[in-house]
Amino acid sequence: MIINNKIESESANNSKAEEPVINSDEPEESDSSLQALISEEQSFVRRRLREETGGEPSQEEVDKWLSEQTEGY
Repeated sequence: MIINNKIESESANNSKAEEPVINSDEPEESDSSLQALISEEQSFVRRRLREETGGEPSQEEVDKWLSEQTEGY
């Protein structure tokens, strides 16, 4: 009896939940607005770092700056 419960429990844990299918061929409006927001944020950070350092920042510097600004949240 314990063996049967264990087998049933294992088979229940091994069943895969079906995930919704996303059609990546057609970007949604929210995806494009999110990309626009990301691009705007990157431009802002690059401009700000350019003013502070006097040079073109690398992607690592941009990522570090963003990380430092959002650390407290």
